[in-house]
Amino acid sequence: MSSLLKNDSPNSRRDFLIKTTLAGLGTSLAGVAGAIPLTNSETKQLTPETSTRFTILYTSDIHAQLHTHDEFFWENGKAVYKKRGGLAVLKTMINHFRKQNPANTLLIDGGDYFHGSAVASLTEGEALIPLLNDFNYDLILPGNWEVVYKKKKMLYDMGHANAAKICANMWHKTTDADNGELIYPPYWVKYIAGTKVGFIGYTDHLIPKRQSPAYSEGIRFEHADFNVAKYIKLLKEVEGCGIIFIVTHMGLAQQVGLANNPAVAGADFILGADTHERVRVPIEGKYSKVVECGAFGSFLGKLDIEVENGRIKNYKYQLLDVDPAKYPADKSYSLR
Repeated sequence: MSSLLKNDSPNSRRDFLIKTTLAGLGTSLAGVAGAIPLTNSETKQLTPETSTRFTILYTSDIHAQLHTHDEFFWENGKAVYKKRGGLAVLKTMINHFRKQNPANTLLIDGGDYFHGSAVASLTEGEALIPLLNDFNYDLILPGNWEVVYKKKKMLYDMGHANAAKICANMWHKTTDADNGELIYPPYWVKYIAGTKVGFIGYTDHLIPKRQSPAYSEGIRFEHADFNVAKYIKLLKEVEGCGIIFIVTHMGLAQQVGLANNPAVAGADFILGADTHERVRVPIEGKYSKVVECGAFGSFLGKLDIEVENGRIKNYKYQLLDVDPAKYPADKSYSLR
């Protein structure tokens, strides 16, 4: 098994290595294969030693849902509604897990954060910025709804977030000098738990078709298989990453397709988003594993990785309910 603060200090030798590596890379395409059962390694007990283990806490598709709300479940053949979510509850929960391994815990959001409620729409996402920053996210990704206020406002909202941003398939499409340049860095590298971990970001290339093209005017998109093999190779051979994650906002069908595409060979996990799927057991494709962690702040993905010799030895993934009965709302939040 295999798969974030990038060091960009100038270095002529490093620049030469990157340029020569990129020059010789290509990508390949393949059809979608079916998911296969999990291997026994998922059930192994993780070591309690935190110095050789790191945790990824993962949210996605929060859609500006500030408050605890009724969430739909299907249990014993009937519909059940439970109180879930609320940013104040989510904050308590994240703080709880961060305290268990504070030096080696990362918080990531997979997109569709700035749109979905009246507060968000009336302020074009601005009201959500201080809340996002208060969570101290390490990494965020633009989703398909981040473009709804159009490109300039997306750049403002994402730009005022303190977290690192990545997306390897969104380019400027303008007459300005930046035409043809990636809008965000394609990847992020973090040294954690004794190893270098790389993250590559992708959003859905179909955004101009699934939504009004006016929303994304000035942005060009490509499918992830356009350059993902290039960046996986770069992270391994130039950056020296032993573990690689692909953070995507593409929907479960496309993400499973990507996991079965030889272009992602060498990536360990696809941390997915977009279709609000509650993936409770990782879907194992031919080349990578896929998870997705629900929506509306009602669920938190928790991926614990045990590291040995710079690579994944064991892991444990959980999809956890953001339950106000278990995690009382953070009293520093006054959202009402």
